Amino acid sequence: MNLFIDSISSPAYVSLFDNNRNIVHTMNIEIKWNESSKLIPDLMNFLNDNHINQEDLSNIVVVNWPGSFTWVRTVVLIANTLNYVLKKNMTPVSYFDLFNTYPIIKSSSRRDHFVQLTSHSDIEIINNFDLQKYFLDNNIDTAYWESGYDFEKTQILENIDYKSIIKELEFKDYEKIEPLYIKKPNIS
Repeated sequence: MNLFIDSISSPAYVSLFDNNRNIVHTMNIEIKWNESSKLIPDLMNFLNDNHINQEDLSNIVVVNWPGSFTWVRTVVLIANTLNYVLKKNMTPVSYFDLFNTYPIIKSSSRRDHFVQLTSHSDIEIINNFDLQKYFLDNNIDTAYWESGYDFEKTQILENIDYKSIIKELEFKDYEKIEPLYIKKPNIS
């Protein structure tokens, strides 16, 4: 059995899938601002409810960036701890790899958003106050995004097709994955 963890999206998504890449069970979790206290117990309950021991896992797939410093750090710590104990294959995945259409907009903080216009463009950080102007300047009328903003003349496509992602996933064999940050945490 394989485990997929996306705590970067909101709500967080966890699934079990077999070696034929068929999703066996999924769970959405509201953990925002409670990552360190909710993710581990919810994940363990999810495995127990599905009669899966941690040793039964073959691969652990983790979305490891971008997101809040706490989200990224927490999920990577959990995955690395599981792997340290269980010695399983780990595969890191970017949030931006969860989509096949662009642009993609991801909330970065209360102040700004990550934006990737095309599959080959760099990821930009756009201040919330400048986001609507950025949309207009770049003729963005449809976007995949998770945000609290709603702009006129912009169609928001927010469903992630996890089934397709899992079918096309290329497993890696990382012993340890790193939390990736586009920007440093805002800690004073």
